[in-house]
Amino acid sequence: MPELPEVETIRRGLLPKIQGQRIEGIAADGSKVFQMASRSLGKQLPGQTIRDLQRRAKYLIFELDHHRLVVHLGMTGQLTLRNPQAKDADRFLRHPVTGLQRTRQHAPDRHTHLQIHLEDGKSVLFRDVRKFGKIYLFEDSEEGMMTLFSRLGPEPLSESYTLKEFLEKMGTRKLPVKSLLLDQRFIAGVGNIYADEALFEAGVHPARRVLYLRKYEKIRIFETVPLVLERGIRAGGTTISDFVDSDGATGGFQEKLNVYGREGQRCYRCDSLILKTRVAQRGTHFCPVCQKR
Repeated sequence: MPELPEVETIRRGLLPKIQGQRIEGIAADGSKVFQMASRSLGKQLPGQTIRDLQRRAKYLIFELDHHRLVVHLGMTGQLTLRNPQAKDADRFLRHPVTGLQRTRQHAPDRHTHLQIHLEDGKSVLFRDVRKFGKIYLFEDSEEGMMTLFSRLGPEPLSESYTLKEFLEKMGTRKLPVKSLLLDQRFIAGVGNIYADEALFEAGVHPARRVLYLRKYEKIRIFETVPLVLERGIRAGGTTISDFVDSDGATGGFQEKLNVYGREGQRCYRCDSLILKTRVAQRGTHFCPVCQKR
């Protein structure tokens, strides 16, 4: 699933190309990704201008004249820009389980659920093989968007992310620390990849109970979460199977991972073998020497 760095990478890639563009037309299918009647998009959005593209956790928010179009990529969602003057890729390179592995610019196909046609002739395409993504439409004055985001914790890259609140919310919980990092109500935007990487950087075993963490360990986790997220953004996100940026290019952070996806390989720090276990029902990677239980 795309996490904060992947979603931010898409935002930064799309924004300068679509900001100020007027929407000329909409093509939307009846997929379950739409959290409203998809035909309403074609009635309400044409003629509006894209004023901004913001991000909240793993959500992208298209700010229009009178509406907010909110997109969550789910497991395999992609948001790319198609230029009709450029050549489409001849084919998709497919992953046997998830469907799409990677591609450059592509023509719409049966997995393309939304097309936003812009005045310059380009189109923003939302493609999702497994249909776990979600698309919402809110009016400016509607409280629904605030309700949607009210359950989210602070952003690790924002001023709302403070050590005081982090320690208070950690408290003496009995759950594994990785489970807490994956809880979007605790902090927003962290998923499986960056939780594993942050805990490696902090030297904390992912199955350690929050109750038994020392204060200095909690502080290290607080510091390493934004650190690995910033690294992921600088590398253009992590592509394990499906993620591509707004131009259809893969990320680069998978080449810099210390533990995630490296089961059976040597730790770069101590040369021990990276192990894999399950925490919070998620595959979890760690170094048994650098992250003692």
